[in-house]
Formats: sequence, C-alpha cells, structure tokens
Amino acid sequence: MKKILTFTDGSRYAPSVYDHSAWAAGRLQASLQLIHTLNPHRETAARADLSGSLGFDARDSLLDEMVAFDRQRAQLSQKKGEAILADATERLNAAGIEYVATEQRHGLFVDVLEDLHEEAELIVIGKRGKNASIEMKHLGTNIERTLRVAHRPVLVASRDFKPINSFALAYDGGPASQKALEYALNSPLLKGLKANVITVGNAKDHAQAQKAGESLKNAGFEVNVALKEGSPAKAIAEEVENSSSDLLVMGAYGHSKYKRLLIGSTTAALVRDCHVPVLMFR
Repeated sequence: MKKILTFTDGSRYAPSVYDHSAWAAGRLQASLQLIHTLNPHRETAARADLSGSLGFDARDSLLDEMVAFDRQRAQLSQKKGEAILADATERLNAAGIEYVATEQRHGLFVDVLEDLHEEAELIVIGKRGKNASIEMKHLGTNIERTLRVAHRPVLVASRDFKPINSFALAYDGGPASQKALEYALNSPLLKGLKANVITVGNAKDHAQAQKAGESLKNAGFEVNVALKEGSPAKAIAEEVENSSSDLLVMGAYGHSKYKRLLIGSTTAALVRDCHVPVLMFR
C-alpha cells in the first residue's frame, strides 16, 4: 500500500499539515506514517561551566543537579511529543483516516527523513515550524533540508487547509517542472482537478506551456494556459491568486543558469508568499 510520510512539531501549522495529509491519503488511497522528532541538540540543556571557584563538593552537587535537570527536560520533551502525536491521531481519525502509524524519533530531522523517505509516496511538512516567525514570512529550514534529501514529491502545507478543487502548474520546460507535469498526468492525487498552466518567459517558453496544457487536456483535465511576462515569482504568485487556484505545483528549481541551486530565489519567494499549499519536485 502507498504510504504518506508526515512530519509534525505541534506548531501553528500542525493542524493544517494533518488536514493536507488526510486529503492526500484519501486521493492516493495511502496509509499515513506520522513522525515527531526529538532533536538532541535542542532537548539537552547547554552545559556551560558554572562552577567558578566553588569547592569540590559544591561542584559535584551542581553537576548532579545539571544532569538531573537534563534528564527531566528530556522526559518532558518526550511526553510533549507523545501528546502531539496523540492529538494528531485524533484529528486524522476525525477526518476519516482510521489507522495512523505514529513514531517518535530521536535525532536530527534530516537524518530521520533520510532513513524513512524511500518508502514514501509523498512527504508532507508545514511551511513554517514552531521556531519560524510568521510576521517576517520566514520559511522553515526543514523545507530546504527535505528537498535536499528526498527524491519524492513534497507537499508543503499552507497555514490553513481549504478544499482543493484546482491547481496551478508553474511550468518552464525544465526537468523539475516536467517531472511535475508527468506526476499530474499519472497520479490520482490531482485527477479531476481544474488545471491552470502558468509560464513566464519568451515565445519558446510559451510554446512549451501550450504543449503541456494540451497534454493535460488529452488526459481529461479542464485546462487554462496563462502566459505571463516580468518577474517569475511575482507573475506566478499573482496568477495563482487571480485564478483562485487551491494548490501550486512546481519544480524545486528552475531551468536556468541557477538550476544547480536547490531552492533559488523564485522558488523560495513563491513558497513564502503564496497562500496556498505547494507541491514540489526536484
């Protein structure tokens, strides 16, 4: 059976991550594996030398207290993680997902992802985590880490979930956007949704987009092709909003001299500024 790998940290985005995961599980007829990671560098208190000129006995006493504090901190973090997973399971059950496999992993997020992602059909994460500033529109660092490691589609949940009836495909003819197109043509995740193909560039780019639109039409999609000029990030974001698209589908990096960069400025701006979930391919 297909499996969706979902990561949660209990942040403001967590409920939306669960809702997007439930939507994807229903479309793909997939099981859900929900992961909460305990980062050893965050869950352990810093061990600075606070003993100063204390005597031997006092230093021993202080070190014992620090060890006890670290142990208590780790236990509280584990219990908090268990509560996060229990809350997530309850929400997913309410959304119609009868069985959710949950797991708490010790280690860095990227290491846990590397261990698990090969078996997944789809990876779901939040646009921002508990340590990111919404006011500054700061992207969560796990987005880039995920794309650096995973060779699976990555669904980045928006702040709030809403029904997904249409998607916008940002298409530039490059390998990553071609992979996104092939996924749209073949995966049940997007079947039956309205499609809006968006391209920004010259006549050659526009011709490629028209061809992509024809492929989607031939596969049974209702398709609109939007040909834009100007800044790619701004033009695509405006078209996503103007077309009322519910999901942005795109390559993680573009077909340009910057294609070696995993997340270039255009991709980062779109993920940050678009108020819809983003399905990304590398």
